Amino acid sequence: MNDADNDAGVGAGPFGRQLRRWRRARGLTQLALAQRASTTTRHVSFLETGRSRPRVELVQRLAEALGLQPREHNALLEAAGLPARFPQRPLEDDQLMRYSSAIDSLLRRHEPLPAAVVDRYGAVLRANAAFERVTPGLVGLTPEELVDRTFGPGPWRDAIENWPEVATSWLTRQRHEADRTRDRRLHALLERAAELIGPLPPGTVTDDGPMTCARVRIGDDVLELFVLVARFDSTHDVTLSELRVELMYPGNEAAARWLGVDG
Repeated sequence: MNDADNDAGVGAGPFGRQLRRWRRARGLTQLALAQRASTTTRHVSFLETGRSRPRVELVQRLAEALGLQPREHNALLEAAGLPARFPQRPLEDDQLMRYSSAIDSLLRRHEPLPAAVVDRYGAVLRANAAFERVTPGLVGLTPEELVDRTFGPGPWRDAIENWPEVATSWLTRQRHEADRTRDRRLHALLERAAELIGPLPPGTVTDDGPMTCARVRIGDDVLELFVLVARFDSTHDVTLSELRVELMYPGNEAAARWLGVDG
């Protein structure tokens, strides 16, 4: 049976539809996916059309072969009527205490430079004092509120001198993440931001340098800031897998002086 047969979707349930969408999103044939997951093309075909019910071990191999993140891995299992593999605990949970403490230590040690903990959707969960000084009022906002505050008309947008480059860089990064995860909320946030950003100059590039530095005007100074992102590796928790710690650094002497560090 080939992919054309699968298009009919006769009897396909939630699992079969998800599996087919993920396979096609990754640009894989049934044969290629079967080889990666140590199964047969016939079995993949039967799973997609609902003629076979998957066992938990096979779903896990398929999820790994497709490169799914813990949240999407869980969703594929649940679509098959199987229990989720990865827990999703709040960062304050006792099981995550050591990791939460490591994050807080990183935020403190990064002073006087700004640093913040951000989730998959861009919400700022925690931040150090320097971050609050540079970008006040962001901690605790919903992702939707944050998009409105950051990309809508207002003082923050007006202060960024290279707004087209910063907006283009953000849109490019978020489109990649939304396509990689197929997360509906991410896509909705992306659409919301794109509408607020509006048309950008044709051919806008991210920057002339190795990466985009936001150039923020504060008084008579223009501060150049760039971000280094730290993540947990090989996580088995949805929350930890989606967290990133954003560490800001000065990109010019004006920023170093304003932040109170050596240039």
